[in-house]
Amino acid sequence: MMMSDKLTLPGYSIYHVERNKKVQLHVVAEDRPRTCIYCGGESLLSKGLYQRKVRHLDYFDKHSELIIKCRRYWCKRCNASFVQPLNGIMPWRRSTEKCREQMYLRHHDGVCASSLARREGFGQATVGRIYSQFTERKARERLSTLCPQVLGIDEHTLHKGQRFATTFCDLKNHKVFDVSQGKSDYELKPYLERLQGRERVKVVCIDLSSAYRSLVRKWFPNAVVVADRFHAIRIVGIHLMRLARDLCTELGWNRSWLGLLRAKYENLSSQKKLELQKLLKAHPVLEPIYELKEKLCNLLRYKHQSKESCRHHVRELFKYIKQLKDSGLAPAMTLAKTLTEWSEEIGRMWRFTRNNGITEGFHRKMKLIQRRAYGFRSFNNYRLRVIAQCG
Repeated sequence: MMMSDKLTLPGYSIYHVERNKKVQLHVVAEDRPRTCIYCGGESLLSKGLYQRKVRHLDYFDKHSELIIKCRRYWCKRCNASFVQPLNGIMPWRRSTEKCREQMYLRHHDGVCASSLARREGFGQATVGRIYSQFTERKARERLSTLCPQVLGIDEHTLHKGQRFATTFCDLKNHKVFDVSQGKSDYELKPYLERLQGRERVKVVCIDLSSAYRSLVRKWFPNAVVVADRFHAIRIVGIHLMRLARDLCTELGWNRSWLGLLRAKYENLSSQKKLELQKLLKAHPVLEPIYELKEKLCNLLRYKHQSKESCRHHVRELFKYIKQLKDSGLAPAMTLAKTLTEWSEEIGRMWRFTRNNGITEGFHRKMKLIQRRAYGFRSFNNYRLRVIAQCG
């Protein structure tokens, strides 16, 4: 008795069902080819019935198997024979694409390959192969995808040997666009040459790296460079704490004192504020450094400002730069030089709301991917995993 197809797979009709330890669905392929898959010829002769067995989605908590009745054809034009193409089943595969996608998603959600293989009745190597095939498909789609308009670029290390990789992050949609090996212009050139849509990038957010700034100007002609707010504030703290240690030898590497000086004043508890006041009173040379650090960092924290406000902030910034230069102290003059070189990018930072904190967050997730895999020997495998889980 023929029944209508209730599978999540169109193009088949069920004519018999067997229920034992697993459900066997006997189906007939409805779509018959009209032309040869090799030459396109229309003179086809049937060479008889052909039967394929493939794994499908679970059927009422039982594993299901499709037993498909199809035909083998012979083409008079090219003298080739072939089995009719089956909807939702790739050639030489023993499971449907729906089933393989379900396996991919379960492994992607964190089910380990051995447990998933044991539960589903597959081999562990088969689970790994299915996952690789789907991730490679996503990676191929990424090659033809246009580059996002708002891009974050930053590097991270793959292991202790300081092997670098560069992350290209879509800051607007909060996802990783791609990962490429290396961080220099020479290493990234093959990837950037085939990257599509580079001319549509409007904003690129980077840390205070001159190498990345020159790379953006070369490969993204219509993009403006914006300094990352976190790194701009961080470099102010680094140089001013170095200045504080030079002027106050008792400070040294005292972690409790350095923690008080580095922290934002509003974030300190009442007890910590009292400790800070005692520290500044005991060492008066630290007070002007701390005040400058607070004022400069508060200035750099502004975002989504109007053009008129940015003009005012630029004047304030150059006032602090002059103050640093006039001090004549090496750490202060180094900081003044850095802020002067990046003043244009910092000015854009006040107009821009997003920063590379999104990229840094994905770097944390990439480290977890590396640890779960106990490291990657192949960069391509690492890239596929990152795109699958962060893209």
